[in-house]
Amino acid sequence: MKKLALIVTLLVFGTSAAFAQSGDAKAASGSVYSKIGIGYPLATSNSAAQSMGLLGVSFNDTFVGSISNPAHWGNTVYGIGVGEVGVDSYTASDATGSVTNSNFSVGQFQLQLPIIRGELGVSGSFIPVTEAKFRTFEQKTLGVGGEPLDYSVENRGSGGLNRAELGLGWRINSNISVGYATSLYFLSMDDSYVAQFPQSPFRDANFAIETSGHSFGHRVGTSIRLPNILREDDQLGIGATVDLPVELNAERKQTGVIDNGAVNLTKDLQNAEGPIKLPMKISGGVSYRPSNLLMVGLEGLYEGWSGYENDFKPSEDELFVDRYKMGLGIQYFPYVTGSNKFLSSFKYRAGASYDTGHLDIDGQRINTLKFAFGIGIRSPRSNSSIDLSFEYGIRGAQTSNLVKENIWGVRLTLNLAEVMFFRPKLQ
Repeated sequence: MKKLALIVTLLVFGTSAAFAQSGDAKAASGSVYSKIGIGYPLATSNSAAQSMGLLGVSFNDTFVGSISNPAHWGNTVYGIGVGEVGVDSYTASDATGSVTNSNFSVGQFQLQLPIIRGELGVSGSFIPVTEAKFRTFEQKTLGVGGEPLDYSVENRGSGGLNRAELGLGWRINSNISVGYATSLYFLSMDDSYVAQFPQSPFRDANFAIETSGHSFGHRVGTSIRLPNILREDDQLGIGATVDLPVELNAERKQTGVIDNGAVNLTKDLQNAEGPIKLPMKISGGVSYRPSNLLMVGLEGLYEGWSGYENDFKPSEDELFVDRYKMGLGIQYFPYVTGSNKFLSSFKYRAGASYDTGHLDIDGQRINTLKFAFGIGIRSPRSNSSIDLSFEYGIRGAQTSNLVKENIWGVRLTLNLAEVMFFRPKLQ
């Protein structure tokens, strides 16, 4: 039993490090790269910005919830509720083959309300920040007692980092707005392992690692609107936000069973507590509206992932590098012209983004190129809308040690405007 416990211990610590060198790892639900760290970073922008490949820090829509920049909440006129769901399809390929899988996810929820209409607003939201959802399978050989022992390990992971936030936005004057938000970050991740030892006297082993943690976070934002820059009724928008670094108070627990008998692995694997340090994030951008019909935006972000630290996976820290992302997008609202044509009743958005990624494996940046397109379906009886967005992206590189992912995504977002404060007109 002690020898088996030793093997299990080696598997737990060896498998997490082996992913970076293994070309046999395949994605079975989400991104295979979500195995590293505390999951892969997710987009935290609203549906309008995602449909343009943007962050949403330099512009906002009166009838769509804004989550990217706290300063925008100062412009809130109507009560707005937002809910989002999505489906992503990942085709992961390496030197040995490929596999395709799908992942259903529940996105952000937000309630944005005016305290003083168009001057002071409040927002409460819940949003996933990272997601770990993967399955890997590896075959290895371990030396035991001077003899080779063949075994396989299946690793399934789920969970990630989430954020519950409450914040306030204030429009100081017609040109400048500022905002602040405080949040509770909470981490919940489960790694389950199944170790099989074919053609050996050792029995199969099942064990799991549970990681949890929490901490408070803070972010600030500012927004500047400059009208009549090049022509009458145009507008230039400038926005920036800063998310301060977060240090999670984390805890790791291990449990395991072998066949039908329980085995306590804490002596060998050592349940532990320790910090997980997350980086500062800086976002900024500009947008230009020549009229209410059209808008063009250019936005980017920086995240200092080179300073990431995880006491539970110190061997992975060297894989993390600073992340940069840039996006260019456009939106077109033909309905503002008053046209009664069918195709003129929708909101149209499109754009592209390039993300250098926060991982460097074997000298290769795990970057992502994405293209996005979205349609906004307006309610005929209110200012509410349904946004459909479509994405196609390419992540990573297909080499002997890495996985290339082709990603298709569809998102549906419900924007309920005038949830409160709506008063029907008297007939």
